[in-house]
Amino acid sequence: MPELKTAACLAGAILAVMAGVAEAQAQAQAQAQALPEGRSLETATLAGERFEVSVFRPAACQIRAILFVLAGKNRNSATYRDDTIPLARHECSLVFAPDFPVARFSVQQYQRGGFPALQQTPPAATYMKLLEQWARAVSGEPRVPIILMGHSAGAQYLERVEAYAPGEEVMTVIMNPATYVEPETETAVPYGFRNWPESGSLPDLKRYLSRNIAVILGAEDTETSSATEHIPAATEQGRNRLERGQWAYAQGREQAEKLNVPFGWTITLVPATGHVASKMLASAELQDAVESAIRSASSR
Repeated sequence: MPELKTAACLAGAILAVMAGVAEAQAQAQAQAQALPEGRSLETATLAGERFEVSVFRPAACQIRAILFVLAGKNRNSATYRDDTIPLARHECSLVFAPDFPVARFSVQQYQRGGFPALQQTPPAATYMKLLEQWARAVSGEPRVPIILMGHSAGAQYLERVEAYAPGEEVMTVIMNPATYVEPETETAVPYGFRNWPESGSLPDLKRYLSRNIAVILGAEDTETSSATEHIPAATEQGRNRLERGQWAYAQGREQAEKLNVPFGWTITLVPATGHVASKMLASAELQDAVESAIRSASSR
């Protein structure tokens, strides 16, 4: 019975947010205006929740993509926006860094995406799709590809987005998260697919495996994360972030073969780099992944 109750709460919370997609899109279109060049701070009100979004628009080039960057545990979204500017200029891409303040989005809501959804509060992961639609509307860019990027806590958030509430992003970059969503039905939400609504469990697991997820890890991100030592599901994934990322990728590849579905994940190591967001965002490995995703999307 507890599992059935959890599944019902998950399904109900997700449906509640998805029901507001059209309304949120209409609101964003109503307030649409040309974003100024350079840095700016915009406000999005989506499904009753207010978000401050740090934005950057490069000058004098035709926009090729929309980049969302999700901050680590300090939720310093403006800093992440600034650290992404060199990449945005190189790729002529917009940057949106939404703020999920700690006062409103706890670890359970941010790092775990709001899962399991035991209350009526919508899981935070379900806001990502609304943010994507809002960004298209306010930027006047309805067709360029959307790429999601997250580091540490932000990467954990995007892991739950990809597993449980994906949007229209063409690629999601997961950098140095402390935990992953395991691609199997034996581990419970938010570390796997057990307790997920039964009718959607296996199809959603297969979809998760086929998503374009770029796992980019610091080759020296080998310190033990004290915040996850007391979480059995996390420690079972490995002793540190590097081990967990390699383990998650291997698990995904094995499951994709077992279920006979396309495996969309890639894995890359950034040499001489630990758990430092600025270095990860400035890495050639990230630039190569973003450029590849833009070119692939543009050729379709």
